[in-house]
Amino acid sequence: EAAQWCALNLLARMKMELGDLDRVTGILKVVGMVNSSPDFEEQAKVVDGASDLFVELFGDAGRHSRSAPGMAVLPRNTAVIVDCVIEFKEG
Repeated sequence: EAAQWCALNLLARMKMELGDLDRVTGILKVVGMVNSSPDFEEQAKVVDGASDLFVELFGDAGRHSRSAPGMAVLPRNTAVIVDCVIEFKEG
């Protein structure tokens, strides 16, 4: 759920910068950094929350490459940080 909230925040930022999410033509890459202990191996499942939302919203244009590394610590003890690279049409 934390990664999904991150994706929602990214979508809000995209809308603020682009004016309209219809300008997004593709989600190219997602990196989801997961704050986890050395024995946790389900980082990819955590980041699925963000990936699934992008595909649900944008269909095939929401499909992307991604990585989901586990991190020993993230700033302010954040659970997940999601970053993405998008493609968009000029306004």
